[in-house]
Amino acid sequence: MHSYYLDAIRNFEGFTPKASWDYAQFSNGYGTRARFDGEVIDHAEAERRFRAEISEARQIVERAAPHVDEGTKAALTSLTYNAGTAWVRGGLGEAVRAGDLDTVREIFQKYNKAGGEVLPGLVRRRTAEVEWIGNPQGVQLAQETGNDRAAQFVTAASSSGSDRDQSAQRVTDLIQKRTARAMRSAGEQAGAGAETAETQRAEREAVGTTTAAALTRAASDALLALSEADRLTSERVADMARAAQLGRGSELAMANKDGENNKTRRV
Repeated sequence: MHSYYLDAIRNFEGFTPKASWDYAQFSNGYGTRARFDGEVIDHAEAERRFRAEISEARQIVERAAPHVDEGTKAALTSLTYNAGTAWVRGGLGEAVRAGDLDTVREIFQKYNKAGGEVLPGLVRRRTAEVEWIGNPQGVQLAQETGNDRAAQFVTAASSSGSDRDQSAQRVTDLIQKRTARAMRSAGEQAGAGAETAETQRAEREAVGTTTAAALTRAASDALLALSEADRLTSERVADMARAAQLGRGSELAMANKDGENNKTRRV
């Protein structure tokens, strides 16, 4: 069977490492029969068992309906793997042998019960599988659709690349400009001079408040810019981080007049 169908069946079943009761048997892996309750298997063993049981199901379909198209065989294989072989002797098998695909589709979707109850998961599964019936080009169509979507994604990613670059640059520019303005303001305030130590401390506090407020505004504007970019490269994120670090370093690099060595610090 084509990998398209095999992947779909795995997705229908889901992976469960530990065995539990599944209406008619203890199951684990991709819905395969477990050896005992609570048995735990890994993905490799689950895949081995899946391949073996799906092969058995396909052989049953080949014997019961050798004349049908590949899409119909895939749907019947998935049904056999999931629900067993009762369909072969029932109305579904009769419709398959008669080549009445409309009736096949109608009856096929009625295999949506487990434990006497209709299960939403089985309804969704049968709805997906019935699309394969009478559709030998299903794999090709799925691949073409996938290729078209991939091409659209690449085109969209390429066209939006410049927008993301501009947004990242805007973030960097905002941080640098706001920090520069804050430092100029701080220098002007400090340059005005102070006659007493108490006045100097008050001025330094005011400078710190001004710088912090400026950086806060820069961060807010940066977030607005980021909202325009849905995806940033790791290089752009690193550039933005370095810019933010430079802003914080400028704030901490003010003269540490309260320190003993009266030196400038950078981080």
